[in-house]
Amino acid sequence: MLKLRIAELRKKNNMTQQELGELLSVSYQTVSKWETGAVLPDVTMLPGLSRCFSVSVDALLGLVPLSEDYQPSDSGRREYWAHRVDYLKRTRKEMWNEDYLRFLVREVWKLERPAELLDFGCGCGAMGLMLLGLVPQGSRYVGVDFSEEMIAEARRMFEDAGYEAEFVCADVLEWDSVRRYDVVLSQALLRHVDHGERFLEKMIACAKPGGLIVSMECNREFEADGLYIEGLDYAGLCTCDGLKKLWRTELAMQNRDYSIAMKIPHYMRKAGLREVGCRMNDRVNFLCPEQENYDERLSDTIRADHWDDEKSESELEENIAYFMNHGMSRAEAEAYCAQQNGIVHYLKRHRGSAALTKFGGIMISYGWKPE
Repeated sequence: MLKLRIAELRKKNNMTQQELGELLSVSYQTVSKWETGAVLPDVTMLPGLSRCFSVSVDALLGLVPLSEDYQPSDSGRREYWAHRVDYLKRTRKEMWNEDYLRFLVREVWKLERPAELLDFGCGCGAMGLMLLGLVPQGSRYVGVDFSEEMIAEARRMFEDAGYEAEFVCADVLEWDSVRRYDVVLSQALLRHVDHGERFLEKMIACAKPGGLIVSMECNREFEADGLYIEGLDYAGLCTCDGLKKLWRTELAMQNRDYSIAMKIPHYMRKAGLREVGCRMNDRVNFLCPEQENYDERLSDTIRADHWDDEKSESELEENIAYFMNHGMSRAEAEAYCAQQNGIVHYLKRHRGSAALTKFGGIMISYGWKPE
């Protein structure tokens, strides 16, 4: 569907409908009809319109972004996370099976003595709470995150836990720790930042000789294929050609790597870590009405994935412009937005009966720093 940008461009150029009409030898009423979509300008008018605004015809028609300047993804910035405490808590609630994490701690990593743990991008400290319940008593946890809101929530969550913990509000790359740690870990950090390999290098630098480095990251293609909602077409839910273009654009333009989970063990090996290994988190979330706490779990899933409300026309157009700026065609951006709105609409209509399977695709890479 074409989305003529006449009104947007006219206002951006501080022109009235009357002034634009005079330039094109048409009435201001005609310009008004173009802007409301009541009628479309004749094809012969498009070159003149594009010259008036110094944009291409494709940009005028909404087929390419108006601005050629790339707008970086901001999920690696402090401001992005300032209002996402609730989101982070909901997404962490069903990320792990405790028995598998216990297996990693005791059988794979063999953490048999009290350890000092450092968690980069700790968020609200969810991973710290889980690990401190599994590692030997006397272990100590330090969480670092650049979000004051996340750190405040982490401190609240740890208040009555009885564990020895410290939280630091700082940018990971700028933070200079005088201590070195037995275990340095991160969860869902490197996928959100530019130049994730630098963060991994900082993790390694903060580990003691002989220390363990663990990175738990989602591969976006696994995640995109990891959703089935009963009653909806699985192939349609997994269609991600437009997303692949977005991921490639973000990698090329800001080195934000959608596939970093696959590369981390190779980065670890090149950095000189020994006994590098990689495993897959075994958690798959299956949700159906017969289960205990179904309503709460469904609500958490809906809010965590932003399926709680359909987008307005203006919000859709804003999202489409962003996706186009990140490499999608207009048709791909519209299709993706329609897919997401379709999920929202379906879950609203089947709030008490919806059933789904959701796989996060978290890869767990680890290795030990040479002594």
